[in-house]
Amino acid sequence: MPQGGLRREIGLRSLFTLGFGTIIGVGWITVLGSLLTSGGSLGAILAFAAGSLVMVAIGLCYAELASLYAVSGGEVVYTYEMYGPMLSFIAGWFLAFNYIAVTAFEAISVGWITATLIPGIDGPVLYTVLGQEVRAGSLILGLGVMAVIIWVNFCGAKSAALFQDIVTGILIVTSLIFILFGLSWGSVENLPPLFVVDRPWYWGVLAVFATTPFWFMGFNIIPQGLGELDENAKTHLVPRVIIFSVLLAGLFYCLVILTAAMSLPRDELLSFDLPIVGAFNAAFQSPTIGKIILLAGLCGLISTWNALFFAATRVVFTLGRARLAPLAFSRIHPRFGSPLVAVLFVGAVATLVTLMGRNAILPIVNTSSSALAFILLLVVAGVTRLRRRHAERPAPYRVPASRFVLPIATVSAFAMLIASLYEPLHNTPSGAMPAEWIILILWSALGVFIWWRGSAVRGDITEAERRQLILGYTNDKL
Repeated sequence: MPQGGLRREIGLRSLFTLGFGTIIGVGWITVLGSLLTSGGSLGAILAFAAGSLVMVAIGLCYAELASLYAVSGGEVVYTYEMYGPMLSFIAGWFLAFNYIAVTAFEAISVGWITATLIPGIDGPVLYTVLGQEVRAGSLILGLGVMAVIIWVNFCGAKSAALFQDIVTGILIVTSLIFILFGLSWGSVENLPPLFVVDRPWYWGVLAVFATTPFWFMGFNIIPQGLGELDENAKTHLVPRVIIFSVLLAGLFYCLVILTAAMSLPRDELLSFDLPIVGAFNAAFQSPTIGKIILLAGLCGLISTWNALFFAATRVVFTLGRARLAPLAFSRIHPRFGSPLVAVLFVGAVATLVTLMGRNAILPIVNTSSSALAFILLLVVAGVTRLRRRHAERPAPYRVPASRFVLPIATVSAFAMLIASLYEPLHNTPSGAMPAEWIILILWSALGVFIWWRGSAVRGDITEAERRQLILGYTNDKL
């Protein structure tokens, strides 16, 4: 039965494009220079290789849980079964923050990239935030595409999934073209410095590694759509979709960093406002062709944007449906079958964050990494707990070599959380509180308010009824 009234219109291909398209997205275009500066060419590659292996271990945990709970909600569902209502709300609230923040990241990035492709389109200065000018053209462009994404998701899951299939397909093709040309025309002589030069090499690798939860975010979007998976889809293949998305994304990141670093000497590459533009120009020996390919690369931005918006609305919807947040969040549009209030809420918050401008990008990356690492830690640490509580109901898919994989995944998620919280503090002047910490505190305060507002309906149902709303069943048999 449709979970909470959502229509079952998504296929396995769309689950893959939602996951993979979200992971690779467009961050590699806007933040490539920071990655090379923070870790060096080889250091950044090592960090992403390590991050992909860690995410595979964590992805295996998600694969087991997704095979057991084929419903919308992802981490909200898992943590409810593992820890109960309050931690389920906390996980869902920070997951929603993670998705919404990165949605704003995409809105800011689209204006930045377009202004690089079409000089002058960014328009006059409106105001200044975090030391960065916010210009009218870039802001209007970002908010305009945000309005389109809101409308697409307002029209239901089928339109969002079809949109995702198209833009992710274009992104894959254009990325392959860039990688093949770049490796052919680039030179290994351009790779140095291989590691960061102002501190020990391993600190540079760790600095990039700390952000990998942000860069690999997307595989966990796949479980968000399971409640809307087509009834004819082969559900036993969902774990493979999750793992394949992570592995392919890890390979993609490493190849893109290698290709860009080989394209030009480091100083020349970093002289560009967007270093990837210089890499494209060098790879194709033509600024025009490079910009055309980069324009197509905007599809990566839009694919991530759409998938994250989709996932954020499903998380907020799930919280409302479970009475863990105000009931209004669970309202379904009578015609389109989409989570109406959840779409409007996510769109409003993402729009507000977008107004902060380009200098908000790095805090968004760091804060999102912390939020996601916290959620990953809750999930992977709870797999063993869930197995013990429901020993009589084994999952259709089990984490292979779980005696080793589960501890590795748990320790790795904890290490990512600590590193993501420490790195902003390391880069903040002594005595000042990092902007990332302030953002997390503000979001936590809003969460306390939403939890309080939800108290009016939270006690109206029993836990058995809440479980029915979250899972679609009340007993321990699927």
